[in-house]
Amino acid sequence: MAKAKHQGINRPPVLRWLTFQTGIVILMGLAFLLKSTVASYSAFLGGFIFLLPNAYFARKAFRHAGARSAKQIVSSFYQGEAGKLILCAVLFTMAFKWIQPLDVAALFLTFAIMLVTNWLTPLIASGGPQRS
Repeated sequence: MAKAKHQGINRPPVLRWLTFQTGIVILMGLAFLLKSTVASYSAFLGGFIFLLPNAYFARKAFRHAGARSAKQIVSSFYQGEAGKLILCAVLFTMAFKWIQPLDVAALFLTFAIMLVTNWLTPLIASGGPQRS
């Protein structure tokens, strides 16, 4: 008996993407170690302020699949994005309030690089554009 060909939309390899992004954060933290230890841990902090909310969004947004779940998918995306923004704000507030000394440039530069990396990760970590 032949297997039926799957016609649905595949879920993105989110775990692979998050692993790739974690590697970029580690590289950024090690690169800033050349400047100072404060810059290094500030870079790690900026990267993880990006990664933790992004992981929350991925978990929330990609838990439903299929056309019958369309309303749930849209709702999950909105909830995930709202939670992501709130988590970013809370984590930045905690960093500025509790972490001293802090290299603000390293923190924001790493966060900004992670934003750009997030846009490029599907192309880089998945081996190029996916076509069926």
